[in-house]
Parts: sequence; C-alpha cells; structure tokens
Amino acid sequence: MDISEFDPLHDKSNESNTDLLSNIKISLTDDANSENGSSAHNMSLEQTSSMPDRKRSDPTGLSTAVPTTQSVPNVPRRDGPKPARPPPPPPMKGRSASDNTLLDQDQRTSSLPRKEQQLQRHTTPLTASETNLARSGQGNSSFYTNSGTMHPASETNLTRSDRGGSAFYLDSSHSDSDSNLTRSSFYFDEKSAPVTRQPRSGSLQRPHNMSVAEGDFSDLRGQREQMMQMYMATREQEYTVRQPFKVFAGTWNVNGQTPPNDVNDWLSTKDLRQNTPDLYFLGFQELDLSKEAMVFTESSREDEWLRVVERSFPDSSKYVLIKCQRLVGMMLLVYVKSIHRLSVNNISYHQVGTGLLGRMGNKGGVAVRFDLHRSSICVVNSHLAAHLEQWGRRNEDYQSICSKLRFALDDQQPLSLFQHDIVFWLGDLNYRIQSLESEYVKKMIDIADYEDLRKNDQLMMQKSDRNVFQNFDEGPLDFRPTYKYNPGTDDWDTSEKCRTPAWCDRVLWWEPNKNRGESTQAAFLKEYQQHMALKISDHKPVSAQFDVKVKVIDNAKYQKVFEEENRRLDKMENENLPTMTLSAQQIEFGPVRFQEARLQTLEIANTGLIPCKFEFICPPSGNEICRKWLTITSPKGCLFPGENCVLEFEVYVNRITAPLLNSGQERLDDILILHLVGGKDFFITVSGRYVPSCFGTSIEALCLLPDPVATVSPEKMRELSAIPPERSNGLLKDSKTLPVPKELWRLIDHLYRNAKYERDLFQQPGLHAEIEEIRDQLDTTLRKSYEAHDGTCTLPGSNHSAAEALLILLEAMPEPVIAYHLYEACLMVSDHFHTCKEVLLRLSPQHRGVFKYIMSFLRELLKYSEDNGLNPDLLANVFSGLLLRAPSKKSLMEMKIDRERSKKFISHFLRNAYDQ
Repeated sequence: MDISEFDPLHDKSNESNTDLLSNIKISLTDDANSENGSSAHNMSLEQTSSMPDRKRSDPTGLSTAVPTTQSVPNVPRRDGPKPARPPPPPPMKGRSASDNTLLDQDQRTSSLPRKEQQLQRHTTPLTASETNLARSGQGNSSFYTNSGTMHPASETNLTRSDRGGSAFYLDSSHSDSDSNLTRSSFYFDEKSAPVTRQPRSGSLQRPHNMSVAEGDFSDLRGQREQMMQMYMATREQEYTVRQPFKVFAGTWNVNGQTPPNDVNDWLSTKDLRQNTPDLYFLGFQELDLSKEAMVFTESSREDEWLRVVERSFPDSSKYVLIKCQRLVGMMLLVYVKSIHRLSVNNISYHQVGTGLLGRMGNKGGVAVRFDLHRSSICVVNSHLAAHLEQWGRRNEDYQSICSKLRFALDDQQPLSLFQHDIVFWLGDLNYRIQSLESEYVKKMIDIADYEDLRKNDQLMMQKSDRNVFQNFDEGPLDFRPTYKYNPGTDDWDTSEKCRTPAWCDRVLWWEPNKNRGESTQAAFLKEYQQHMALKISDHKPVSAQFDVKVKVIDNAKYQKVFEEENRRLDKMENENLPTMTLSAQQIEFGPVRFQEARLQTLEIANTGLIPCKFEFICPPSGNEICRKWLTITSPKGCLFPGENCVLEFEVYVNRITAPLLNSGQERLDDILILHLVGGKDFFITVSGRYVPSCFGTSIEALCLLPDPVATVSPEKMRELSAIPPERSNGLLKDSKTLPVPKELWRLIDHLYRNAKYERDLFQQPGLHAEIEEIRDQLDTTLRKSYEAHDGTCTLPGSNHSAAEALLILLEAMPEPVIAYHLYEACLMVSDHFHTCKEVLLRLSPQHRGVFKYIMSFLRELLKYSEDNGLNPDLLANVFSGLLLRAPSKKSLMEMKIDRERSKKFISHFLRNAYDQ
C-alpha cells in the first residue's frame, strides 16, 4: 500500500460520513476472520534503544512497572544508637569492621571477582510488594510519615498504580542488598509520571532517621521508644555541633571519549593536594554513546573511568567509593575519605529517565543520598535536553526529575529530593546563551567580559523567572564557557553547526530556608571554575569546592537532652486516648482527563494530649487502601499534640485504568478509611468525573465511532467497549464502520504532511502542554472544524509532540495492534517475511488494517531518511514494543530474546511492502 493513496477512512457506501472522511481511501482484503486475545500491556526497552534525545512532555506520564528506587542497607550510626530507655552510651571514636554492617558488606563483596559481584547483584529476585510514592510534606506541622521500605519491583498498588504503564523491564536486580558499593545502571523510574508542580522546599517534616516503627502504638513500651525518638529529633539542634567538611563537586560531559591516563588537572590540583577534600561528588555525562549502552546494563567505559578517577585523587588521602550509579551515559560517583567511612549511613539512590515517552535514560538524572553524621546530603547528576531553543523542555526535565526522585529507606516513608539538609545538583544542564551572535560572544570571552553573556544565559534567566532551580544557589560565572570546543583543542567549535559557546555544565546547591542567617547556613562556596587543561571532549570539566557544616553529636549535650525527655515521657503516660479532626471528609476532583494529574488536599490535626499515629487501611472486602488511579502522599504517620499536617490526594488516570473508566466498568469513586491507632476510624469519600478519551479505547470501539469520543454518551461507550473481539468482524461489515480509527488517521496524516523532513522524529520528545492540546482536539473535535482552506488539517503543537501522541495512543490501547493471542506465533516466524504475513491473516480486519496503515506510513518516512535521519532499525526499536506486546510478564532473559524477535518481525514490514 502506498501511503500517498491511503487516506484510511473513506467509505463510498456511507454517504453520511462523506464530509468527515473525504479524501480518505483504503483497500483492505477480505481475509479470514480471527479471534482476539485478552488485554494486557508490555513494552520492552529495546524499542527505544536507539533514541537519542528524550521527552519531557508526558501529559500522559506514560510510565512503567519498573521503578528504580533502591535502598542500600544501613550502617549503624557512628554518632550513637537511636535514643531509648535507658539512655544509650555515647558514640565511640572508633569501631572495628566487625561492628559495622556496611563495611563488612563492602569487604565481603569486594573480595569476590568482578564478574561474580555483577552476577550476585543481577540475580537478586524482585520483591512483589509496593509502597506509596510520597511527596514532600506540607503545612504548619513538623509532622513526619512512615510507611516501611519501598520495594522497587512492585505489583500491588498501595496508593498509585504505575502511572503510565508499559512493562518496560531492563535488568533483573533493582536491589542493592549485596553491597553498598555495588554499581547499578540503566534502570528507569517509570512509576511516577512527571508532575510539573515544584516539590515544596523547606517543608517541615520529621527527620527521616526518626521514623515511627511498624509496631502497634497500643503497646506502651514500643510506643514510648518511638515517642522518645520523635522528641529527640525535635531538639536535635540542642545536642549537635557544626563541624566543617571539605566537599569537591565536579561535572564533565566526556562525549563518549576514552579516558586519559589521569585527570589530575581536575581532581588533584595543587590546592586540592594541600587541602584534600573530605568528599568527592563526580558527575559524568555521555560516558558511553554506543547503542549497547542504551540496551545493556554494563559498560566497559564505567570501569575505565573509575580506574582513572581513583588514581587521580590527591596522593595524601585514601578515598572509599560510597556509590557508583549509572543511567546509560550518566554516571554519579560519591567518594569519602576512609577516615569518615563509618560516619556515612542510610545510603539510597534513585534515577529518572526523561527521554522519549518519559522514561528513556539518554536524558534524565541519577541521584544518591546519604547521612553524614546527623546531616542528610543528596547529590543529583543530570543531563537535560539539548539544543538552543529547547529551554522549555529543559525546564520540564528538571521538574520531572524533582517530582519523581524518591529514596527508599528501611521502615520509613520514601524521601523526596527536598527532604534533605543540603542538595548538590551538577551536570550538563544544556542551558545556552541566547539572543547574541556567536562572534560577539567569542569576542567578549576573549576579553573576559562576561556580564552581557550572563544576562543572556538561559539558566540565569529561567531561575530569575522562578521557572527552575527555585532557591538554588550558584557561584559566579567568571570563567570561560565550557561548551563547545573542538575535541583535543581549546578552539571553539568549527563544525558545520558552529555552536555558540555556552555554560552548559553547572554546579548548584540548595538548602531549606535559603534566607536564614549565616549561623545556620550549611554550605559555603570556596571556588567555582572550569579546567581548560583537559581537552578530550567538546566540553570542559567544571568543579566547585565547598566548606559544608555537618551536624555532629555532642555526647554530653545529648545525654542531658535525653534525660529531660525521659522525665517528660514519665509524666505523659496516662489514660488519654488519641483524637484527631479532619478539615473535610469529602474530596471532589471534578473533571479528570487521561494522564492529567488532579490534586486535592485535606488537613488533619491532633487535638488530643498524646501523639497519635494514623494510617489508611484496606476495607474489609479489599486488599488495597485506595483505587489504582488515586495516590495518597502520606498513607501513614504520626502527629504530636497540637500539630497538624496537610495530606495530598492525586488522581491520575494512566493506560491501565483508562480502559476501565472509558468503558464505564469503573468510576472515579472511592471510600477511604483513615484509622487512628487506639482511636476511631474516619471515612473519606473521594469522587470525580472522568472525561472519556480515545487514549485507552479499543481499536474496535474507535472504528465504530464516527464522532469524537467526548461527545459519545456513557451508555454508548459502555456498549461499544463491551463488544468482545470475536464479534468485531461481523460488526466491521456495517457500512458505518471506519476502516481505521479516525484519531489514528489524524495523527498519521498530520505527520505525513508536516514531518517527513523532521530530524529526530520519534526520538525527541514533545512538550507536555502540546500533547494535552492534541489529546483534547482528538477527543472533542471533528476534522471539518479545524480543516484549513487547502483541505488539510493541522494538529496543535510541534511535530515531535504529534509523534509522541501517536506512540502514546498505540501504547494505551487495551489490545495491541497485533492481538495478544498472536504474540507467540509472530515471534516464532520472525525469521521469514512471508510466514509473518501469513500469521497476520489471522488478525481481525480492523487490526490488520491499522497495522498495514502504520507500516505504510513508516515506509514512506524512510523514503526521506537522508533528511529525517530515520532508519528501519531505529523505527523497529520504537514500534516493536508498541505493536507487538507480550500478554504476560516474562523473565528478563525471555524478554531480551523476545525483544530481538519482535524487532526482526517489525523490520520485515519496514523493508518490504505488505502487499508485495
């Protein structure tokens, strides 16, 4: 079929549809009917393995079933055990390795051969439980929450199902239980969709290490110990002192180059040898640009760079690797002086891919958090969207990383990014210098006059407008821009693109309550510079040196505060029961659309005389505390007398829940049970109105709908969604049936007319707001209402947004284009084109028609490959996981094999016309 002749929705026998379906022709052979399979969704990583730049759009927040938050086993605190009764002994100045769990684990694992270490961490079984993704706290309270460890490979949902929904598995082990020093790479957090609202900085939450245990508060002995921990946490400033630690934070985009023999000019300058840092935070970007790095978890470049880094540290100091975390080409290294090793604990990491479909890891961020003595530190290394004009997508990438990052700790609610004492953010942020000619910029650099350049620096402009990095600090940009150089030289870019120099590579830091007095300020910048001596990349490395005041326990003061609180608890033990009030017991969300988050809040207050523990519990007839489309930010926690807090409830409909809501099988109604331990239960009613969408609607239903989905009555939607696939063949013979869904045609027609020459199509993500506009137009508007004078119809937004909307539409279909029951058959015959065609004859006409239409469109795009840069392998990577999805979960080994076969299957139809 030639796409130029294939306007898919025209049916001459149906005169009533002539206006809507004009200029549309399709010829479908009358092949044998076939049955359809059941509904499920799975999407493999390799479908997008060759996609370079990442998407931030995600109006839809397509996410996946494999979050990557990992918790590293705790190390007993060097600064003292948790307060209890009787008072604990003061912390010892030294401890043997046998007394330190983390150190023992490091030594145990490091004694194994490297391959054995890798095997050990990649064969850890995935757990099947899930905890809630918490947001940062809010309100007037110093309240904190507690929910237990967040397990990464979850199946049961506590407060939110996976927000987008492809089973996008990459590697087996998401657990770092074997060693805190093991390196994990290339896992995406696809549980959380991008939420553009900025997490609240400086929210008053109980320190994470003062968590409420899972024990029953009615047990007075257990309750007393938990209360002691909380009261001690509120008085932490009274028994801690600030001690300075030297911190080196560096970032370098290495452009996929082989490392040099050393990087002394970056990590071991004369000043650093004289004043050796206590900690090194090193972020790399584009560590490995090979296709294999996109697909596999291991990269030889990782070990090469580690060896170079470790032999480049100052000779006078020994450093221990705390964590090496890699996501495709981004790698974050955290080192600490060995003398401080026992003071580091509660290590946890997380990573967020912000590439295409909101999860590819070629862009995004990796983060590591840990406690140093009593201070909590988080380090983020990010690589944001490229190109001068894409500052909006960089802003969205930043918001996505902030909202998705969650750090799991044992027996506690996961921590968000801004629940730390200090955050260091480094990386290739890709913000450019705008509105100035390249030659003028270079001239100003030559005379070291940076004032005009700083005024036109996109990051400084966006920070000034409070669009990104709110309340972050950065040192003065008094050094030459770090990008773009001819590799191997100090000369500016002389390639065809001739990029304007820019400060792409940056180091920023954040503290809660930024405007507080210097007496409580934690981080003090000492030096901020770039390093011209290193020339292998088109970027220059950047470094920032800090003095960081870390909270350390004063043993005498600690003992005094402990005794005071112990006496206080003696007086509190009485017969009072916990009581609580709620600001409302009904939550109304109003209209809710596909993959568009809606937020409501509810305030709770402890009106009793003793701390009260609360938690949302499952109803007697269920095993989940809420429906899959609902998120509760703090499903459990504890409040002191007189305290209050604000709970956030978020409704988010993804590709898993949309089909049930579109069909009317489920409604946006739920009753939550808020249980007060030792007190009464509160019943909270949640309601909303879901606006039906073509996203999440079956091919059969869309082909039977000549009108936009939003204009169809709920009764009609229920009727069409209830049609079993085996009955669809007979219905398709009706003259009013469309050969392919009009929504699919509109997207492909738009791309065919406008995007044939577009570079990075299906690789560069669209914008969140634009994809929402496209969704709304497809759901509410007939073609003729937005048809141009020349007879063409154009969708809003960029071509990249339209391309991503097409991918989202295909992924959200309850039954994939190639029905589930033919999945195994397609893989079995993937070596031969003609047998592949024979299997497709068993598809229903509408599914087969959609497949032929999509393949015709993609083959047409390949005719312009010299302009758009597309090739069959890249398109097979993208579309194989959307058109051919496994009906059930498989092992990682099986998934890798299936992935290759599915790509081979799709490649046949990209290289050969279906009807030839």
